[in-house]
Amino acid sequence: MAEIKQEPISQKKLEYIRRERTKEMRQQMVSFALMIFLTFVAFGLVAMDLDASFVIPIVIGMAFLQVILQFYYFMHMKDKGHEYIKLMMLTGMFFAIAFVTTFIYIVWIGAPIE
Repeated sequence: MAEIKQEPISQKKLEYIRRERTKEMRQQMVSFALMIFLTFVAFGLVAMDLDASFVIPIVIGMAFLQVILQFYYFMHMKDKGHEYIKLMMLTGMFFAIAFVTTFIYIVWIGAPIE
């Protein structure tokens, strides 16, 4: 088997790596706590039995915010080297939004094609 040659890391570089990892972990924990909070708020709004025309847009908005936070923090979209993946995800989102918009138009707004 091939041996792995590991170069020694200076104390200064080791401290820098630890600081960066601590900062990253703190950001992920804050993001996770925010997502849990948004989930509880959404459940609370639904449990309070408010008017659906008030609750649905708010819950959808919070869900969209959670998706953005998950992409940015937990899927590491903020890091370099993910440009192609971002492009593919945006393309998929474009087609999904176009499909849903067309579906809503055909079913609820416009007359169905006969």
